[in-house]
Amino acid sequence: MVGIQGIGGVQEPNRSDRSSSTRDNAKAPSTSEESSSSDGVVISGEAQAAAKVAQAVTASATQSDIRADKVAAAKESIERGDYKKPEVVESVAQRIAKYL
Repeated sequence: MVGIQGIGGVQEPNRSDRSSSTRDNAKAPSTSEESSSSDGVVISGEAQAAAKVAQAVTASATQSDIRADKVAAAKESIERGDYKKPEVVESVAQRIAKYL
């Protein structure tokens, strides 16, 4: 019977030829490591921000676009003539200047 001597005439090494340090380096995982590992999910910051935006859109869809209390306060301010005060005019001018 003819045996194979290895590829290209080179003999394959015997398992007993390996040093003990090589065997020690190939450690099998311990059972405690296997039992402590668990699956998990990591949600990116972008996905978290998108979820917050979706929540805000949903919340805004359920609420009225017109806030009656703000409208009433604005009407009272106009009736009193608050918009004619110099400090109010200056404040409005500064806010508008940001966009010009």
